[in-house]
Amino acid sequence: SKATVSVLYWTVFPPLKKNPPSSNKKMSSLTFSYLTLYARGFPPIMCFETHGVECKENPLTMETWPAMKKTGISPFGQLPLLECEHGVITQSQSIMRYVARKVPAAGGKDEKEGIVSDMLLGLSEDLWGSLSQAQPSLFAPKKDPEGVKVLWEETLPGKLSYLEAFFPKGQQNTFTSSGKTIGELGLWSLLHILVLLKPTSLDKTPKTKAFYTRILNLPSTQKVVTGKTVYGTLTDFFVKAE
Repeated sequence: SKATVSVLYWTVFPPLKKNPPSSNKKMSSLTFSYLTLYARGFPPIMCFETHGVECKENPLTMETWPAMKKTGISPFGQLPLLECEHGVITQSQSIMRYVARKVPAAGGKDEKEGIVSDMLLGLSEDLWGSLSQAQPSLFAPKKDPEGVKVLWEETLPGKLSYLEAFFPKGQQNTFTSSGKTIGELGLWSLLHILVLLKPTSLDKTPKTKAFYTRILNLPSTQKVVTGKTVYGTLTDFFVKAE
């Protein structure tokens, strides 16, 4: 069963020694360019705010992004992107992993927690892919109604049931000791998008809902979702199907 698989995972990995303290290198001046939407820039913003990473904000809209894109600054022609001491980082998860390398707590206290964080980050990518394929959005407002139905009645409940079984034994709202790794924050960001689309989407997975609620109630998260950070107010990227 899924629960058995979860228990086996958490027992197979023996306790690992904590990583040696990081040199805690000071981050250079950072500039973050993103669309002001609950989209690919949302998870990095959650990481920045939760772990106190200061960035100069460069908010863009669907109207202003094309001009910046033409400059060729983005390696893959997409947002979000982070300008740092190494040049330009694009791809949401690459930006989050940069944060984890600079802020050790964001990557987990040891290798085991780092593995868990990476797995959750991968799951968040799966959730994004499922939504992008079936759910109407600003880019693709018309989607097959049957595809939307399958998304919410089969695809997403299936993924959430696996997540529910993955919680470590004895834990009901966190996957790591801090509960704030990049994987957990990336996952939370996608869960928040689900809740914005359908408020009852987590009701059948109580541990996942408790996880969502815990992070939602963090002061840093409240600043993000109420538009009180330097990144401003984010608006919906996905739209509810009619």
